[in-house]
Amino acid sequence: MTPNTPRSAARHGLRAHLPAILLVVLAVALPVSLASANQTHEVQPGETLSAIAARYGLSLEAIAADNGIENPNVIFAGQVLRVGPGEPAVAPPAKRSHVVAAGEFLSTIARDHGVTLGELLEINRIPDANLIYVGQVLEVPPARNAPPPATRLETEAMIRAAADEFGVWQPLLLGLAWLESGWNQAMVSPVGAVGTMQLMPATAEWGLEYLAPDAVDWETSARDNIRLGAAVYAHMLQQADWDIERALAFYYQGWKSIETYGMFEDTHEYVANVMALAQQFE
Repeated sequence: MTPNTPRSAARHGLRAHLPAILLVVLAVALPVSLASANQTHEVQPGETLSAIAARYGLSLEAIAADNGIENPNVIFAGQVLRVGPGEPAVAPPAKRSHVVAAGEFLSTIARDHGVTLGELLEINRIPDANLIYVGQVLEVPPARNAPPPATRLETEAMIRAAADEFGVWQPLLLGLAWLESGWNQAMVSPVGAVGTMQLMPATAEWGLEYLAPDAVDWETSARDNIRLGAAVYAHMLQQADWDIERALAFYYQGWKSIETYGMFEDTHEYVANVMALAQQFE
């Protein structure tokens, strides 16, 4: 692998480009329980189990069962709790749809959504690319190709700016955002993931507290959503010892799940798709 490949760029160059202040924030400001390989939480005076569960996106019943707590009203300051499997930062790329308009061709629909004609034919079981009709609803698979040039320039500029701010390789963040949402801030997945970076609400709340506290409009503002997603990925990158592919796997599957079960097949596919997109954005 040459020094010009993305992985080598992360290992040898990314640490140098990451702002020094961010390294300090990630290393010092984050609680040890969130930055370590074993996700735990030390109970602070006045904390309740329900509040701790909500903070980590867990149910009260789940955190009590995982820690052998019979009475959820009885916890004590200094108690160390296990706080779940380290949930994914995002939901799987959401399914998309497209309603065929007059004058459209399947090949241009595929191009505009960043997929191949073959993928569009296969997922919709269309035997002939010429056999589509106005009003037909097509299922569109997750994007695997870069968007057409000279489109969505404002969003692209915001993604590049966020990548620079948090020390992330620009093409990688562009590809990740494209795979997740097609750079669509209005997208909300069936499981509640929001915006360009398809952030889960629990992840966003944690990220606002520890990583990007000023990205408060992440649900409606593309800029804030992108910055928050970039900050979360930058944290995953540190956890992965600057291995950008492993950080992508943490972002998608959850680091604790990977530590426990290894990478699932769809995680390998997700990482490969983002890396392929990143090459196109170079």
